Amino acid sequence: MPQDVKARIRLLRSKLNIDIGFHAHNNLSLAVANSLVAIEEGANRIDGSIRCLGAGAGNTQTEVLVAVLDRMGIRTGIDLYKMLDLSEEVGNTIMPKPQEITDSSLIMGYSGVYSSFLLHANKAAKKYGVDARDILMELGRQKVVGGQEDTIIEVAEQMAFQKEGTLR
Repeated sequence: MPQDVKARIRLLRSKLNIDIGFHAHNNLSLAVANSLVAIEEGANRIDGSIRCLGAGAGNTQTEVLVAVLDRMGIRTGIDLYKMLDLSEEVGNTIMPKPQEITDSSLIMGYSGVYSSFLLHANKAAKKYGVDARDILMELGRQKVVGGQEDTIIEVAEQMAFQKEGTLR
């Protein structure tokens, strides 16, 4: 969320005297907006990808960010037309359909979990007869991070027991 980006980049900028980078996901359609907030707060290395290529709904779309920054009078040194040509040429080759915000990517952004959790949550949901979205939401509430994928099974199992009316 923009307010989270603002607080984190501001804190980094106040404590560090080095380049600060930012990498955004577009699961809530906020990648460009969050990148702009990061820039306003002092981030000077912004990660992007053509056509949003990335996990979930993708990352900050470079060609859109370049156009927006140009409209704002912030010069990047990137030729917008060449960026658009690159996006068309490469994007059409490696992405047969546009990156989009799906139900799955939206719930990952909403719950604040990593895209790598989706496959595991779907498997656990099927195994334990619970909704994968509920698993992802609980993982977000618990602030589970990458490397804690075993928690996905624990959450699904607990939900299944609660669904049956049995507490574990």
